[in-house]
Amino acid sequence: MGKKEIGIGIIGLGNVGTGTLEILTKNKDFIEQEISPNRIKIIGLADLDASRKPKTGNEYWFTHDAEDIIKNSGLDILVETIGGEYPAYNFIKLALLKGKHVVTPNKEVVAKHGYELLEIAQQNRVQFLFETSVGSAIPILGVITNILTSCPLDEISGILNGTTNYILDLMAEQSMAQEDALKKAQQMGYAEADPSKDVNGLDALFKIFILATLGFRGRLDLNKINYEGISGVTLDDTNLAKLLNYRIKLIATARRIINKLEIGLGPVLIEEGHLLSHIRGADNGIFVSGQGYGNLFLSGPGAGGIAAASMMVSDIVRIIRQPGCFDYDFLTNQKEELEISLPGETKSPYFLRIKGEDDSERNINDIKKIIAEKGFLTDRSAVFKDKNNSLSMGFIISSGREREMIEIIQELKKLDYVANPAYLKVYEHL
Repeated sequence: MGKKEIGIGIIGLGNVGTGTLEILTKNKDFIEQEISPNRIKIIGLADLDASRKPKTGNEYWFTHDAEDIIKNSGLDILVETIGGEYPAYNFIKLALLKGKHVVTPNKEVVAKHGYELLEIAQQNRVQFLFETSVGSAIPILGVITNILTSCPLDEISGILNGTTNYILDLMAEQSMAQEDALKKAQQMGYAEADPSKDVNGLDALFKIFILATLGFRGRLDLNKINYEGISGVTLDDTNLAKLLNYRIKLIATARRIINKLEIGLGPVLIEEGHLLSHIRGADNGIFVSGQGYGNLFLSGPGAGGIAAASMMVSDIVRIIRQPGCFDYDFLTNQKEELEISLPGETKSPYFLRIKGEDDSERNINDIKKIIAEKGFLTDRSAVFKDKNNSLSMGFIISSGREREMIEIIQELKKLDYVANPAYLKVYEHL
């Protein structure tokens, strides 16, 4: 950077922005040992809400206009923690065009505009870093970009959204309906007032998109990725899964199948005892697989201001140490997209859930016959009755294609003693 005092400006003083300021302030001596002989200086803070202005540290210049920070001649690194697509995208783009480095946790901006912003950063010889956009305190992007460089990846998969993981845990462990579990997550601060991006899967979609485009070294079309949230998961599903020795988790997966990339996310059953089944609460857990190093597993806090801020500051340190480094030539120098396989092309085992009037041997045999006629085998089954004596049946069935499962559902709907048949995939790791 050509000078010893590095000017840092923060726009957005929510949990992550405030956490970043706190770490930069409290750990200043430690950080400056890491970046010696450079020093850091907070040149300004911006937020529309005046009540977010720090009560201590009166030396910090505070403004309501983020552009005041970006246009400040003393700014070297912009920390964007506003969140959402706009106006965050505009501020990031402006800073890069002005030759300022940018650090952000904003997975929506990275997923929707990352290729453009990386090109602008490269053209202006600055860095655009976003480690915190996936996994919060888990340094997964640095691992797949800078460390696992000896052989191609085969698979990236895991739990990428702490809010839905917390909700599904409450449903399984406390027999809590999803609506009640969501309210509890909001009370605990794990879910936003508007949790739709978490519950409908958008948050995890942005994250698996970022992981896949970096991990598999190529561009992707966000609109071609099939995804599903947890809104369709019922208490019957979680209760039956427990009886069958499984847990339900929202899993995002990207894996190389011959010359295509299979990528998507949705709720799946995971056998008890699997590492991902033990990821509790708001934590995240991510598998990375490759021929040279086998299966690697990273887990840790997937949310929280200080947890996320720790990686924000790590990105800042990286920029100060190597201001001329640019990790993403493989995205900016080639425009071709990786080919994504169509949903349902590969086989998977499935969980089938049925609401029924009775679980007589005759009825269960009829259900198993329909399953067998489509080429599936029934591995195990369970029956659950709730406090209202409502009956649900669950079946784990052998591997097949999704279109065949859809045909099974259509046949089951013809039975007068079957209601609301539904299915989920059973997770299989390469």
